[in-house]
Amino acid sequence: MHITHTMLTTASPERIWKIWTDVKNWKQWDVMLRGALLKGNFQKNVHGVFIPEKGPKAEFTVTSCDPNFSYTVTTKLPLAQIHIHRFLGYHNMKTTFTHEIWVEGPLSWMWWKFLGRSATTQLSQAMKNVKQLAEAEG
Repeated sequence: MHITHTMLTTASPERIWKIWTDVKNWKQWDVMLRGALLKGNFQKNVHGVFIPEKGPKAEFTVTSCDPNFSYTVTTKLPLAQIHIHRFLGYHNMKTTFTHEIWVEGPLSWMWWKFLGRSATTQLSQAMKNVKQLAEAEG
């Protein structure tokens, strides 16, 4: 249960990182969110809350963070966990940015069936929105 999407942009890696770690403004580009909050600075082990367009609020934890390169946030579900991993790279003098989502645990198949289809279709739009924001700021 895994999806990934990578895009190229003329925006700097720092611009993408700034957008990705500005949790209160995730709703500007993540089409699945109505809002999000972070309880501290963006770093490993800090907790936050997703406020989805549909469904109840969900707590998350920044489970890994390599500043200006990658991070992972993890949300616990009954008998499963959703991991969202975002990372930066370079290709032909342009910035690449990748967004991955996967589910683990005994009921991962059920949660993927419930959430995976919408995540798959909406991830592409979220990535386009990040690119547009990053390039507009440049």
